[in-house]
Amino acid sequence: MPRINVDLDDAQELEIAPEGEYELRIVKAEDGESKSGNDMTTVTIAFEGHPEWQPLKHWITYPNAATPPDQRAMRLIDIKRFLVCFGISHDDTGFDSDDLVGQTGECLVIQEKADDGNTYNRMRLPRLSKTTEQKERRIRR
Repeated sequence: MPRINVDLDDAQELEIAPEGEYELRIVKAEDGESKSGNDMTTVTIAFEGHPEWQPLKHWITYPNAATPPDQRAMRLIDIKRFLVCFGISHDDTGFDSDDLVGQTGECLVIQEKADDGNTYNRMRLPRLSKTTEQKERRIRR
């Protein structure tokens, strides 16, 4: 490939968001496999009204027949919390990952230091409550 001339003087990393509650929008969802070969969906989520902040990643990992019962329960509640938080249509048998992009939700975002030494934003999905269960029933319809 020949040399590509592009002005890189203004290239800089986006900032991470301060911890707090934010309106978020799903901008990308890619179905694939985890490093261990489990089905998963990688979701990219942007902060509404804050293009200066780095979008965050969220991984939906699906249980399979080999998933231990305690991990299965944890994965299922995480999936349900995510779907309810973002108002994504679902029923007792699952959801369509094609419905993710464009959905919005409000969620607590924290800062988390990773093993690589960098700090990233991560979502703390709200626990399901009677209020969210009522919202969920409306979503399922």
